[in-house]
Amino acid sequence: MRNFRDNLTGRQEEILTSALEIVAQEGSRALTMKRVARAVGVTEAAIYRHFENKRHLLLSLYGYVKELLLSELSPVLSEDLSAPEKLAFFVATMLDYLSKHKGINLILLAETIYHQDEELRLAMLDIFSSFRELAKTLIMAGITSGDFRRDIDIGGFATFLAGMMQSVLTKNMLEKGAAGEFDVEDAKKAIPDCLLNGLLPRPRPECRAE
Repeated sequence: MRNFRDNLTGRQEEILTSALEIVAQEGSRALTMKRVARAVGVTEAAIYRHFENKRHLLLSLYGYVKELLLSELSPVLSEDLSAPEKLAFFVATMLDYLSKHKGINLILLAETIYHQDEELRLAMLDIFSSFRELAKTLIMAGITSGDFRRDIDIGGFATFLAGMMQSVLTKNMLEKGAAGEFDVEDAKKAIPDCLLNGLLPRPRPECRAE
């Protein structure tokens, strides 16, 4: 099965990389064919040879972001780690991805809501569903190994996991004004601890009589 990036030419991937940087730094309003051409170092006409218009470019960017996300997260599932360790690694990898790409998933979600465009909605849903499937696979493996509860709502858990990481990013963007200032280290520790240990106090060890 061919991936989205397998169908791209080298120039198209270069254009999408520049478009990703523009949207992450300045939002989609700054994404114009002229702006992308300047970033890539080609004429505006050259951009039109690869993408019909801005909407085509934006839709392609959604597919490109999905591939970047999968390429970062998929290898985590094959790591030789216990289920709790793998969950913590998965969270850390996702937070690093959000930081590196300056919260692009959250930016695209905002664009989807703003434009009320059905194709953009489906493209964003595809990104979200891809994340959930990876998270569900990770949790099911933990259930099989006996590390996680068998009665857990797997789909719900995967959704909550995405929400926790997006909330950390939202907090940083609101407080610091830029996703590029995203401080991930505390979240890498806090999210797995909350997920694995919850709110209930840990039982005290029983005292043994001498």
